[in-house]
Amino acid sequence: MLFFTIFVFSNSFSHNMPKRLYLFILFVFFFLIGNSYAQKLSLSHSFKHSRVSFDLDRLYNYNNYERHRWGAGLDWIIPLKYDDRYGTLFQNLFITNAYFGYGTGDHAWKYGAYAGFVFPRLVISGISVSYMHDLLLAGAHSFEAYDLLNTCNNSTYFSSRYSEADKITAMSQIELPGPGKLRLSYSHYRERLLFNASNLLFPHIYDNDALPYQTYNTVGVDLLWGEHWKLGFLTNVTNPDYGDILNNKLFSLSFIRLLAQYSNKISFKDNHGHLALFAQSGYVTKSAPITQLFDLGGTGGGKYYFYNTFLTVRPNTFMSNVFSLASIRYTMGCGLWKTSLSEPRPFAQFNAMWGMFLGNDKASQTYSGMLLHAPVDGLFEPCLGIDGILRWGLLDMGIATAYQMTPKNSYYHIDNFFDKFAVIFIAKLVID
Repeated sequence: MLFFTIFVFSNSFSHNMPKRLYLFILFVFFFLIGNSYAQKLSLSHSFKHSRVSFDLDRLYNYNNYERHRWGAGLDWIIPLKYDDRYGTLFQNLFITNAYFGYGTGDHAWKYGAYAGFVFPRLVISGISVSYMHDLLLAGAHSFEAYDLLNTCNNSTYFSSRYSEADKITAMSQIELPGPGKLRLSYSHYRERLLFNASNLLFPHIYDNDALPYQTYNTVGVDLLWGEHWKLGFLTNVTNPDYGDILNNKLFSLSFIRLLAQYSNKISFKDNHGHLALFAQSGYVTKSAPITQLFDLGGTGGGKYYFYNTFLTVRPNTFMSNVFSLASIRYTMGCGLWKTSLSEPRPFAQFNAMWGMFLGNDKASQTYSGMLLHAPVDGLFEPCLGIDGILRWGLLDMGIATAYQMTPKNSYYHIDNFFDKFAVIFIAKLVID
């Protein structure tokens, strides 16, 4: 879906690009799709079971700060000692990768590297260390990574509030009895905001936009239980002062962040459709910086459909330090008809969210000079659509409508019908 993510989001892009280059990029992209496995494109045949791959997800990204981000990434997987008694998935491995990227909007280079060992037959199944000089989304609360080939999951295309960070992380993964995994991490950050109360900041273009860096350390614990449950704990570990040492405290906590997520897809028998469920809840203490709050803005004002976001809520509308949201979507199993060019499948969706700030004023708080608002009275969003109306090559296209519902006495209630009503297009990559 390169044309969807690149050319749809910038009206001026095709005017600035020669037609031959435009067609060449499309050809290369679809060639990569046809010759890739998952998100990796093998660049070498197996040599003593080692493999070098190109990471497709690093090829291109988009957001409202970097604009078009181009880059590349390489993975190198090396078995420590190949054991014929076990299959490929159960070998002890050394894994390393590196990447770089460049944003056309901020004129800044990003890069990072990772190295780690995987021991799939041991209780401690992995250890790693990584470094990145990159952007971090302020208020992020997603456990999922960016996926180039599944743009309906990439609502961050509408994001604009980022920080620039140098981050070093050491991590280990522990296999628990049953389907559980425990990930432990320790990170050191050197970070600065790339936005303020009124503007986005571009320090790599304008020197006066550069804010001072802040440094801090975090300890993280993530519990992954099967395919459906994810729990995250993060705390800031500050350097001890003399008072802490005299009180025999090894460290002090300045904030605690908790995040829980449930996601599932239930398919009904006899091709009676499927139900997609998604829910999140989060809490972070009042002392947390703005980057660790929860951004509850959606993709309102856009023309395209995304999963697990609010289609009528504009970006940067809400933030909070306590929130809950849920989404339920039912899609018909059989199309209204089926041809080589069309298989329309109606779906119905309902989204809901609520959030607040701890303290006397639960509706709003000021962080870093910015007045932030929370959806304290709740917000509801029904959505109806038809997916797969037209298939063009690898692309399924459809249309949907969404409507925002809020209590009439809420401070963020919208009276104008058309301001809370959205007509959105659906575009999904389908590789049979």
